[in-house]
Amino acid sequence: MLLSLIVFAFVFSLVILVHEVGHYALARRHDIKVLEFGIGYPPRLRTLAVRNDVEYTLNALPIGGFVRMLGEEDPSDPHSFAAQSAGVRINTLLAGSVMNLILAAALFAGVFMLGEQIVVGKVVVDSVADNSPAERAGLLPGDVVTFVQEQPIQDTMQLVERLRAAVGQDVRLTLLRDGAQVVVYLTPRVRPPPGEGAVGIVISLAEGFEVRTLRHPIWEAIPLGIREVWSVLGDTIAGFLHMFRVGLSASGIVGPVGIVQLGGAVAQTGLVNLMRFAALLSVNLFIVNLLPIPALDGGRIAMILLEKVRGGRRFAPEQEGLVHFIGMLLLLAFTAVVSYYDLVRIFSSGSAAP
Repeated sequence: MLLSLIVFAFVFSLVILVHEVGHYALARRHDIKVLEFGIGYPPRLRTLAVRNDVEYTLNALPIGGFVRMLGEEDPSDPHSFAAQSAGVRINTLLAGSVMNLILAAALFAGVFMLGEQIVVGKVVVDSVADNSPAERAGLLPGDVVTFVQEQPIQDTMQLVERLRAAVGQDVRLTLLRDGAQVVVYLTPRVRPPPGEGAVGIVISLAEGFEVRTLRHPIWEAIPLGIREVWSVLGDTIAGFLHMFRVGLSASGIVGPVGIVQLGGAVAQTGLVNLMRFAALLSVNLFIVNLLPIPALDGGRIAMILLEKVRGGRRFAPEQEGLVHFIGMLLLLAFTAVVSYYDLVRIFSSGSAAP
């Protein structure tokens, strides 16, 4: 458990501190007075330095950090955050989340450079969905997919990525069936039915697969890292939308306790997997932080946009502060509920283990 807590503190601090650096950099660029850049959360342990009227502090709770700007709700001082134009305030708020995407891209690039372990072997069709492009093209369970267009297929992810990249287009698949080569043509669907992929097949690797470490030079790793961010971002947003469509369930959400447990388990599998875990957490923070919930950056941006709808009329500082305070209380309550379900899952799985 100690390892899990250390890993969580390190990974979460990295993700949050990079986020806060984004706010800090944009605030300084727009001449917004920054009062404090804190490492960890209060109570304060000590002041590390004071430079250009900014206090750099070390705080007792070793998770994340914060940036405290002058007048976040009060526009009375011209150098306060609230006194800036709507565009400047929105850019300053967005900067933290943008930094999370940059961090995720850098971590994914590091993963590709250090080397991912991939499982290589023959990709076999396990089942074919009714009324799917695969069924209409004549694919059968037991077929081995050897090529998509002229590109060889050596693992399941290659097949998924190449079919996903060709949605809406005619694709040539080369199959191995009972020792003979078969060629079929199909069109991967843009919007497949729930529970099905673009072509409607379930795949796996045949027996005899092997594990390889695949490394990329930096000039290949950087664009691969950026592409991975967009892929994860799209999948995560789709997951959030699905969750809201079918209804929220606290038992199906991982909270802080679950992340602590997961982080410790991932850390034991090596640095590469820990970097990937941190990148995924950073992408998730990007999305969650931009939700229009009071107290989050997304909620603050929503308040600024409401100002624009109201013809530029500002909310009273007391009103805006109260809204964000209530939002923070609701977030803390939600976190407590999710943490409860995390603990229930952990203890239930522990009691069920042989």
